[in-house]
Amino acid sequence: MHLFYSNDLFNKDQTLSLDESKHCLSSLRQNIGETILITDGKGKIYSTKIRSIKNKKVVYNDLKLKVSFNKKISIHIAIAPTKNKTRFEWFLEKATEIGVDTISPIICDNSERKNINQNRCDKILISAMKQSKNCILPTINPLISFQEFTKKNLQNTYIAHCHNSEKIDFKNIITKKNIKDITIIIGPEGDFSKKEIELSDKMNYKPIYLGQNRLRTETAGVFVCSILQLLQ
Repeated sequence: MHLFYSNDLFNKDQTLSLDESKHCLSSLRQNIGETILITDGKGKIYSTKIRSIKNKKVVYNDLKLKVSFNKKISIHIAIAPTKNKTRFEWFLEKATEIGVDTISPIICDNSERKNINQNRCDKILISAMKQSKNCILPTINPLISFQEFTKKNLQNTYIAHCHNSEKIDFKNIITKKNIKDITIIIGPEGDFSKKEIELSDKMNYKPIYLGQNRLRTETAGVFVCSILQLLQ
């Protein structure tokens, strides 16, 4: 059964958006009377029937709760967009399928890409959520510099880099109990600069070791997201 998304599930008219309605009616050939699933992107999935079509929009009624998912841990990945935008979009798609909660694109000293298409990123997240029948739509924050990101003063924050320093083995992190929120910061292809590492030390970000293999930026993002999802 196909999954659709509404950011205003209980709206007065009980209709899907034009984009979702077009996908439902034109692409998937759904008809009046058929049962569909709708998620609010906040952990719930409802079943309902297509009651009618009004102004090219799907009209539904009698929503029945089918899934209510409460995550044990909130996963926040701060990551530098890759030079190749396709690789960054791949990360967005896969992290959403796996179960990331928040994505913060950051610009670092060695970043080669310093812009993203926010609207396209939003569409990728929605599409990946629906395709995987996930019911959590990640939040993607506006692109900011690494320096600006450090002003957020987030707790339980770890940074993955390739500089020579004492690091925590990532597998030791996931054995900890009572973790509720965790942030992992991943740098660009050229890694974090020395100045950024010094700043991360001042912010008490804990450096982590992801294994002996050097991972691409987008691979590291998917890797940590996958491991942390095991805590759910």
